[in-house]
Amino acid sequence: MVFAAVASLFLGGLALADDLTESPDGPEHVKIYLDLDKALDKVFPGADKIWSEEWIPSSSEKQNLEFALGWRLNQETFVFHRATKKGKDLGYAMVDQQRGRFKPITFMVQVSTHGKVGRVEVMVYRESRGDGVQRQRFLKQFRGKSTHDPIRMNRDITVLSGATMSSRALTAGVKKALILVQRRYLND
Repeated sequence: MVFAAVASLFLGGLALADDLTESPDGPEHVKIYLDLDKALDKVFPGADKIWSEEWIPSSSEKQNLEFALGWRLNQETFVFHRATKKGKDLGYAMVDQQRGRFKPITFMVQVSTHGKVGRVEVMVYRESRGDGVQRQRFLKQFRGKSTHDPIRMNRDITVLSGATMSSRALTAGVKKALILVQRRYLND
């Protein structure tokens, strides 16, 4: 079964939830939009080389990250995907999971070398409602955002009607990715 195969994937430092085939409304509501390779192809189109780098922040770095975010991090290790095309750095991408209403949403955030969001792609959605957040109409709101933007719902991100919790999850995940990339690579 495709769900069992995908459940064993390791996406960018995050193991997919063990209950990938479970949804509050049954396994038929788990939607797999992209695997890791397809997501990387979308955020780094035409890349010559793609590789991954792992970062384990020190306790003081983690404390600074948590202060910048405004919440505690439950991860110790972060995986960044990097890419080049004809020698040009294409930026950074991270896979993250944030809890929607009941289950985690798995998504990728691409950040440019200038610290701005390029693309956000939903990879796996596990609930029967709110999956409209995977549409570019919603995700395009994040493009061009940086750590200098509020990245807050109802401030600069319009919540998708019927998907408030999913909107909140993606908003938090994009903010987290920006801050992690900024602190790890851009020294801002």
